[in-house]
Amino acid sequence: MPATPKRLSHLPRLLALLGTVVTATLSQAAPPAERLAERIKPADLDAQSVLILHYHRPDGDYDRWNAWVWTDSGEGKSYAFEQETDFGRVAIIPVDHHPDRYGFIVRRGNWVLKDIDRDRFVSPDKTNTKRRVTEVWVNSGDPEVYVDGQAIDLSPKLIAAFLDSPKQLALASTTPLKSRDLIEAVLQTEAGDIALGSIQRSKTPSPGSVAYTVRLKSEVDAASLNAPLTLAIPDYDPMTVYARAVLDDPSLAPLDVELGPVTNAEQTTFTTWSPVASSVDLLIYEDGIDSKPSQTLALERKSDHGVWQATVAGDLHNVPYQFRFTSYGQQRTVADIHCKAALPGSDFSVAVDLDRTNPEGWDTHQPPRLAQPTDEVIYEIHVRDFSMTDPNTPEHHKGKYLGLITPGVTEPGEESVTTGIAHLKELGVTAVHLLPIHDFGNDRHNYNWGYWTSLFNVPESDYSTTPDDPANTIRELKTAIKVLQDSDIRVILDVVYNHTSSSFEYSPFDQTIPNYFFRTNPDGSLRNDAGVGNSVADERLMVRKYIVDSLKYWVTEYKIDGVRFDLLGTHHPETVQNISDELYALRPDLTIYGEPWTGGGPIYFGKGAQRGMGVAVFNDHLRNAVRGDLDGTATGFATGPNGDTHAIRNGVAGAIDDFSDSPTESINYVSAHDNRTLWDKIEYTHPNASEEEKRAMHKLSLGIVLTSQGIPFLHGGVDMARTKGGHHNSYNQGDEVNAFGWDRKEQYRDVHEYVAGLIELRREHPALRLTTRAQVRNNLKFLKNTPEGVVAYTLNGQNVGDDWDKILIIYNGQPTAESVKLPPAAWRVVVDAHTAGTETLAEARGNQELPPYSMMVLHQ
Repeated sequence: MPATPKRLSHLPRLLALLGTVVTATLSQAAPPAERLAERIKPADLDAQSVLILHYHRPDGDYDRWNAWVWTDSGEGKSYAFEQETDFGRVAIIPVDHHPDRYGFIVRRGNWVLKDIDRDRFVSPDKTNTKRRVTEVWVNSGDPEVYVDGQAIDLSPKLIAAFLDSPKQLALASTTPLKSRDLIEAVLQTEAGDIALGSIQRSKTPSPGSVAYTVRLKSEVDAASLNAPLTLAIPDYDPMTVYARAVLDDPSLAPLDVELGPVTNAEQTTFTTWSPVASSVDLLIYEDGIDSKPSQTLALERKSDHGVWQATVAGDLHNVPYQFRFTSYGQQRTVADIHCKAALPGSDFSVAVDLDRTNPEGWDTHQPPRLAQPTDEVIYEIHVRDFSMTDPNTPEHHKGKYLGLITPGVTEPGEESVTTGIAHLKELGVTAVHLLPIHDFGNDRHNYNWGYWTSLFNVPESDYSTTPDDPANTIRELKTAIKVLQDSDIRVILDVVYNHTSSSFEYSPFDQTIPNYFFRTNPDGSLRNDAGVGNSVADERLMVRKYIVDSLKYWVTEYKIDGVRFDLLGTHHPETVQNISDELYALRPDLTIYGEPWTGGGPIYFGKGAQRGMGVAVFNDHLRNAVRGDLDGTATGFATGPNGDTHAIRNGVAGAIDDFSDSPTESINYVSAHDNRTLWDKIEYTHPNASEEEKRAMHKLSLGIVLTSQGIPFLHGGVDMARTKGGHHNSYNQGDEVNAFGWDRKEQYRDVHEYVAGLIELRREHPALRLTTRAQVRNNLKFLKNTPEGVVAYTLNGQNVGDDWDKILIIYNGQPTAESVKLPPAAWRVVVDAHTAGTETLAEARGNQELPPYSMMVLHQ
């Protein structure tokens, strides 16, 4: 285990020491920034180094504020600002090593708010190497980290000002403004000064500031927002006013304009949108990015909408470029957020002639079609995980797009298992769900799941065999998609439009149009709805257009078969409806689904919001009912006695009595890339269970998913009892934890064959794939008077065109054998505790005993 920041084990000693320090400081009437470092010795805190972090809040409210601190060799921990000084509050952070630097975030509670929405870093005090004590000061709302507290200006200041409509400002200050401050205040515009009217204090919390809504006495001309706007209040420094929600004025939203580069052998046309820019320059790097730009050209502002465009003659295929935006008195050089290709690192866009990225046969290639949504059987995989340990994959294809399409069939006599495409075909799934492949600027030496998008229209170069050749990266991804689809395996992309990998000056989105693409508080601080630092503001017209245009691009250019939305709950219903309308107009058989929750922020699109949209959501009610909790030891129907049979029945019926209009809106699952794998969960919950018991629980869990009404979703490798060694959040744990354990396929051959048999059963029988509420109501009937912990039901196959007149499905969720009285007449068994499929295993009538944690499928 790496060394990590730690709390002092002897807390009373720390408090006593701090009490002495604070008392001495106050009794000496010390200035607010008196140093405490000389009074603290690391050895007294059982530490090798100590960070002292002073924190000042102008409002004096320190309730629940704390410092989240980490070092270069460990994970973060929370440290309270426990002691009071004249400056404010102080946190003492002892660590058991000598770090190269400390990182910290000041936050409220458990990430409710952040004071400064970015990581800040402190280098150890090099002048104090013997004592190893570093002391710094921070002031709320100020990103600067001070080594001298007396250098901090604590006088009242304006923090931020935003234009949210032609007649409304949002204003934030460090201390409350007085009415006399505003009497002579004006908004200075190119057309003249505008006086301020009414002012109202905002009720929305803003860390380190007091926020106001200000009405202007006349409107700002929306067409002149690329000219300076300055708020002038006597006795305060002038404040630049940023155009924010005002940019949603329809006159500024070119919803019908195609943005981004279009390249062919003769020319490239570059088009972007920035209504706040006074100029936009195109920097072209034909000689490579280590040289100066070979061409610098000014884009032309095409209209008052803020659209900028330039056409450059010549063949720029695979040539890097950037945009330089001039806005609010600054020049900002960044990648093109609408680009289709980029260099590793995501700082340089690349122009590509997309026709030259097509593999052979692409123009006439047609993806496999889906007759109805419930025909889909989804298998979730990560590009790298799938092939890194595949013995049939060539070494240079492992972990790459091309590793997805290893045939996977071994030569006779070779000691290996079926892998790759052959494995997918053998299993019988209809689609692979790929964890994010949008460019996420990953360091090639670091593993990552990819939920950290940098550029949404660019495929991640780390999965290419030629990461420095963007055109070939696109070609390899298209090749992988084509080969999968030619094998009747559809391709669904996991998309992350709810947040991006960077903010502020590090974000090409924020530099293209500052303060527009992300949700912000009244004072301009980032909202953290997604739980990862920023949240994309899809409620804004041009942000919504960006998302929809991007999705349409992936459907048309890459011919993908569906999308899965990360944290769909952060998106507004209007956005989801727009996505549904636009994508289904392109392809009615797409599979669209997402997570109806957020990363801690308000839920805009929860379970039930999808009704009638053609969008499905993950059914976590069924998941929890089957397995129990995600990472703890709570049991569910298939993993412990006396499970919630009511929740199982709701899930079996496609959630039509829960949150869905039809079973097509329910994604049924028990495990995914997040949290413990199903096998790890069972092992953690039942460490003393026998191998037979664990396999029984595993099979029953998957059996419920694959025989319930709705769309089944399987975590890749679950058919081999996939393990991650108990890790519940393996997003950066590397290949050792995350790679497919192909050697487990033979070890758990019975599990694999059981799952494959259930998929075969599902795909051959339409009674298991009903599509409407009425079909479920009319044809699915639960048996009464079953033993406790047993769920049984029949499906009327005759009414829905099934070859079997009636199907009977029974789940025993008890750790004991249970006897169930079958409906009259003889039944043919096709699934029992050990075998699944469509072939008759036995005939049964009367009472039928089910072993512990098992299921049966019978038919007439």
